[in-house]
Amino acid sequence: MPEGKTVLITGATSGLGAALAARFRRDGWRVIGAARREPADPDALDCFLPADLSDPDGAAALAAELQRRNFTVDLLINNAGIGAYATWDELDSAALRRLMEVDFFAPVALTKALLPALRARGGGVINIASVAGLAWVPCMGAYSAAKFALTAFSRTLAVEESVHGLRVMTVYPGRISTGFSSRSHSCRPVPETPGNAAASAAEFAERVWRAWTRGRRSLLYPWWYCFFLWFVKLCPGFYARENIRRWKLR
Repeated sequence: MPEGKTVLITGATSGLGAALAARFRRDGWRVIGAARREPADPDALDCFLPADLSDPDGAAALAAELQRRNFTVDLLINNAGIGAYATWDELDSAALRRLMEVDFFAPVALTKALLPALRARGGGVINIASVAGLAWVPCMGAYSAAKFALTAFSRTLAVEESVHGLRVMTVYPGRISTGFSSRSHSCRPVPETPGNAAASAAEFAERVWRAWTRGRRSLLYPWWYCFFLWFVKLCPGFYARENIRRWKLR
């Protein structure tokens, strides 16, 4: 049991973040949750810190608040994220910048701010990327771009920080039932795809916790998305045509 260990989870009051908070608390971790909105259940977290990571200064403000309260963090989980269902032509600049702030710049800034303390405590970082950060998804181009960038950040960080004893794990979730789509910036309806509601947030959190405790460096969830990734690589033309049809681009 991780006696005295503290985890900071961004986006901890809903969806995957709330599920991760519940699972790590069950293992004895002290959970600090950061989000724009307070949790519906005040007892869901050990400590809640308001944070708006769409603000370019939001990550720095969160790190400063941790320091002000003398909170030490052993594990950082960069989970907060927003989506966008739109073509590049449909997506306005303000929405794009907000998405990139939350999904890429904030995790980078927060990780950099906490690196000295994490190194000193022999801690770690879990970055919640996406299957969309491994395979391009039409009409989710901005989200894919942000998650591709986060994937590159996470993988290179893992190598660089290994010399300091800091472990970094990259997680690639697929479609999970969290209401993510309803909270995303949307210019068009999301087409139905196989497995839309096949995975649960609680099961995802269990797999992440299990992978972390077993020393894993990456996790694809659900596992069968490996077939989707192979399909995209082997049949890019068919994949493109199918997306044109599903997203009604013509």
